[in-house]
Amino acid sequence: MLRPSLAVSLSILVAGACGGSEPSRLQQRAPSGAASAPAEAGTPAEVQPDAKTAARPEAAAPASPAGPAELRGAEGKVQAEPPPGAELAELKLSLPEGAAYKVTTVGNIRFGSLMQPTAFAREERLSLSGCSGEGLARTCALEHRYLRFEAEPPNGRVLETDEDEVRALVTRHAIRATGERTGTTTVEGPQDKAEAPEGKALSEVHRFFCVRFPEQPIAVGAKWRATCHQRASGVVDTRDVLWELEKLERRPDVGLVAELSYLGKYLAPGPKGTLEGVIQGTMFFMVDAGAPHQIREQFTMAADAASQFVTHTSVAIQFARLVQGPGGAETAVRVDGQPFPTAPAGAAESPATPAAPGETGAKTGAAKQAGG
Repeated sequence: MLRPSLAVSLSILVAGACGGSEPSRLQQRAPSGAASAPAEAGTPAEVQPDAKTAARPEAAAPASPAGPAELRGAEGKVQAEPPPGAELAELKLSLPEGAAYKVTTVGNIRFGSLMQPTAFAREERLSLSGCSGEGLARTCALEHRYLRFEAEPPNGRVLETDEDEVRALVTRHAIRATGERTGTTTVEGPQDKAEAPEGKALSEVHRFFCVRFPEQPIAVGAKWRATCHQRASGVVDTRDVLWELEKLERRPDVGLVAELSYLGKYLAPGPKGTLEGVIQGTMFFMVDAGAPHQIREQFTMAADAASQFVTHTSVAIQFARLVQGPGGAETAVRVDGQPFPTAPAGAAESPATPAAPGETGAKTGAAKQAGG
């Protein structure tokens, strides 16, 4: 069993491949037939979605859609001018020299007709160095390391075996303040792992979780396209999405917070070719700190074009800044340098996903892990 602090309320169905175009261990073990309808992802009580966000289909998303009609245009280019008098904000990564972040991903996996989901949690470390430039012109070298991974038995052993293919590898690439990865991603580590298909596939991965901003101030309603690769469910996928700035809100003790969404095509290698689906997510970004606070994401796809077998994945990703305390020990704080909120005395804990920036509530699951 997972430790209680790693328990989550997100329901995930996963179908992926383990490197290259080979089927993953999960896919090899998949029972045939249609999967039952996935449960909806949990929503933090502190951050209720507005009507526009709530109206988006999640669990019932089609398996092989064409994607949103707006999915066109050049990478990172805003599709329309802001309306007259609209509030503008410049969204960018601050990329502090020497900064280190701990990123905690939590979720559950349900695959095929299996009714019992499998909980998992992953911790990763991001480090910045060699930074130069200011504002949108700033660039840094980004280093990524895997820290820990846990999955609930008995099916979790399959996930841990997939994770073992890359957990010893260190990857690096340059990143701009817009979030854009420049150049290729270098892969270092044990030769048998780095030279394996799973290791080589990491040369395409964007290690700052595909965060992408346009190179100009934007207003609420602005949209821009971005294509990116991440490693999820044992494979390196392709995400071709349309970002949108949904909301700007100034909060006490936090400053300006941007709520962004993305929606588009999800592509992943499968045993018989590329699998297509839908991906959608929400990111809370601390504008003044220049770093993401939390991402909630899910994607849905079919095993093949003619199949009724639908898979669904949901995760919550929490970012925390690592700072050195007395004696050199590292402590995880919020990305703006403030402590994570704590629950009022006597408050009951719940399996909610992490609290929104500036909110106080029961801190469980990923929030506890990110908070140290």
